[in-house]
Amino acid sequence: MADINSRIDSGIDLRGRSDSGRLDIGAPASTSRALLTISVDPTASRPVVSLAGELDIATAPAVKTVCFETFESRPRPYVVVDLAGLYFCDCAGLNAFVLIHNWARAGGGWIRLCRTDRRLQKMLDITGLAAALRCYPTAVDAFADVE
Repeated sequence: MADINSRIDSGIDLRGRSDSGRLDIGAPASTSRALLTISVDPTASRPVVSLAGELDIATAPAVKTVCFETFESRPRPYVVVDLAGLYFCDCAGLNAFVLIHNWARAGGGWIRLCRTDRRLQKMLDITGLAAALRCYPTAVDAFADVE
């Protein structure tokens, strides 16, 4: 069962619990005990959502929730997702990014990714999502065309 701390400013930490209730912080990707840490600086004028850990079917809903809440708290729906700490992403993670992208575009905004690793970039290229989910070396680069 996932343990979700709902405060964005302190980050959201998804941790699987063993049968004894003990936190399994380093659970392997092959188990259902995934770990994802999501953090957002709520005071930033240009929000960056940082992900660390595994983005999969168990953790993707929390990423969508945090991104939607971040969009709604801003006058313009621009958000960069920093993936430097992400070491696993499956199709559920890609689907979350597509849903967030479509939602942002409908509101006149965008989601951009930064600091993707080689594997994730290859997945985006193979699936044809690289054109829609634009990737940048840094968050500063991703926000370069925003006033």
